Amino acid sequence: MKIAVLTGGKSSEREVALASSKNVIDSLIARHQVSVFDFPNDLDKFLSTYKDYQVAIPVFHGPGGEDGVVQGFLKTLGIPFIFSDVEAHAVGMDKYLSKQLAEKIGLLTAPYNIFDKFEKIIFTKSVVVKPLAGGSSIGIAIAHNQADLDKAFQEAFQYSDKVLIEDYIEGKELTVPIIDKGEISLALPVIEIRSKNDFFDYESKYDNQLAEEICPAPIADDLAKELQRQALEMHKALGARHISRSDFIVSNGAISKIYFLEINTIPGMTDNSLTPKAIVAGGENFAELLDIWLESVTIK
Repeated sequence: MKIAVLTGGKSSEREVALASSKNVIDSLIARHQVSVFDFPNDLDKFLSTYKDYQVAIPVFHGPGGEDGVVQGFLKTLGIPFIFSDVEAHAVGMDKYLSKQLAEKIGLLTAPYNIFDKFEKIIFTKSVVVKPLAGGSSIGIAIAHNQADLDKAFQEAFQYSDKVLIEDYIEGKELTVPIIDKGEISLALPVIEIRSKNDFFDYESKYDNQLAEEICPAPIADDLAKELQRQALEMHKALGARHISRSDFIVSNGAISKIYFLEINTIPGMTDNSLTPKAIVAGGENFAELLDIWLESVTIK
């Protein structure tokens, strides 16, 4: 096939997207003709040549590419593309909407509220502060006092117009990728993340020395199956296509609980990313999966 890989973007996750796209390209070039377009720099070039391509692969992380904007653009041009459709990306990127969806299907989430920059937040307990839209843990911080909260609040607004503040849950960080193979959606092995920082932040995600990512996670089989079930339910409820990854916290204590955190509709695909590790651990081949997904959107 003649494939256009669209990547880059203007979000704070631009460099991660470029690294992810390299792994996608490396998995395709032996079997397909691949051209790469770095958005928005190559937008005019793409518009002048897009009819030459049978399919597009958008590899973006964060707003402007993982939120449905680029996918809507491709639909307007009439170009098939892999990964989720517009609506799934839009809801998945919005942490409030994705939590609302998770609650609707019976998943547990940490108590949360949405704030804008004109509101004053008074510290009452430890919380996690997150930009409403974004990924790679950019702009996320844990606040254990008023000074932490004020600093985290201002930091988060650099990346989003609204901020989500949720109760801090101490526990294991676990994540589950889902892949589609034909008409079947499959849960890959659970990954446990052990970060040397306060949590799995941007720094520890892309520095092997700061986090240990264990796949399959060393957890009880019944817990692993329940995490996989919840990730699969979220994938289906969102209407995600081809791939997603849901993140969870399993609380410490005698009676642990599973808390859904967020869903990623274009999870990282860099050398240090979680999903490629789970694909290998699950006995799957990324290049073969890409071919399955490409065929699913191009064969009528």
